[in-house]
Amino acid sequence: MNIKKYTAYFHDGALINIEQKNDRIELSLESSEVDPSDIDDTIKLTNRNTIKGKLYLNEVQSVQINDVPFLGLLEMKYDSANIFNFEIRGNLVELAVSWENFSPKTSVNDFSTIKITAKKMSWETIPDLFDPFW
Repeated sequence: MNIKKYTAYFHDGALINIEQKNDRIELSLESSEVDPSDIDDTIKLTNRNTIKGKLYLNEVQSVQINDVPFLGLLEMKYDSANIFNFEIRGNLVELAVSWENFSPKTSVNDFSTIKITAKKMSWETIPDLFDPFW
């Protein structure tokens, strides 16, 4: 499946999790609700008619957060993140997210733009991917 065709559906979706191991990053993502007739690939949607799965970024070359180089381990900053924008251009992935915490943690009002450049990327649709907050 070519996830690039469907990135617009992730506006108002969720960044569920980030996992990084060395030069490999996995982004667990869920789109907002999709009209099944708008999907022309054989994508299995969730029972809520969303696209859910993992974007695998291999041989990561750089990470920037808010246009500042980030050299640490990329991970979830807070409990969850709502996707404001999701784009894939060549070997660059850009995610703009608003972060949130869930009770009893202190609420936050934080926004980040994450840019990841990777030599290889692939998408795996996982309709039953676990989301701890849903």
